Amino acid sequence: MNSIPKNVKILVADDEALARKRIVKFLTESDVTSTVIEATTGKESVIALNVENPDLVFLDIKMTDMTGFEVLREVPPEKIPVVIFVTAFDTFAIKAFELRAIDFLLKPYKKERFFKALSRGIEQLELTKRRSFQDKVSHLMDIFLAEKWETDSSPKYLDQLVLKLNKRYYFIKTSQMKYIRSSAYYVEIFTVDKKKHLYRISMTELILKLDPEKFSRINRSTIISKDHIRELVSEGMGDFSVIMNDGSSFTVTKHYKSSFLEKMGIR
Repeated sequence: MNSIPKNVKILVADDEALARKRIVKFLTESDVTSTVIEATTGKESVIALNVENPDLVFLDIKMTDMTGFEVLREVPPEKIPVVIFVTAFDTFAIKAFELRAIDFLLKPYKKERFFKALSRGIEQLELTKRRSFQDKVSHLMDIFLAEKWETDSSPKYLDQLVLKLNKRYYFIKTSQMKYIRSSAYYVEIFTVDKKKHLYRISMTELILKLDPEKFSRINRSTIISKDHIRELVSEGMGDFSVIMNDGSSFTVTKHYKSSFLEKMGIR
């Protein structure tokens, strides 16, 4: 990066602690000298943007209480900083960002991709095009509002996952997912076409993004789709096993048993 500002005030707005920690870690490893502010909710983000006047914000699009666009609507246009959106959402979102030439980080992203987005954000500051950037953000918000992407107050769950392989994005419908197994920093997603896909996300983070009417976590390392269960077997002594349509078998552990059985209509 050339002509890096001496000190950049950066807001990291995300309701997931691990996601914030990752961004802060990458910022400390970058060449940018920064003062970092963290916000854990949409409401905190609004306050930070209005009071702290950050130069740049990494803004999660889907927080528990507000969307990123709802946050920006609560900020006067002249106070909107350079924004790098963080998202795990679908192809519509990706096309909208690319159309408006606004940078975004698609979860899960690698360090190199983060540094590229950060560099672009700094360039926006250097070129003093904030007014132009604010116009782009305003137009992007109009696109999402027109699609009613954020106006429904009911919980929104993923209907597909966006995976990146080299320079290509490809998509897995959640309806095609049979079960998911944890694998270190990744999860292994098994689909009805007998394929296995790696996705960098924690089990805890992923289950929150999946419709609880369709997916259940049955032990620390397994999430299953109710649509692909063949049978539930009582093993005695209160123990249960889930048999999937493809013959795979998984144990339901005590910590998850009560809520799982209730979802399945078993008392």
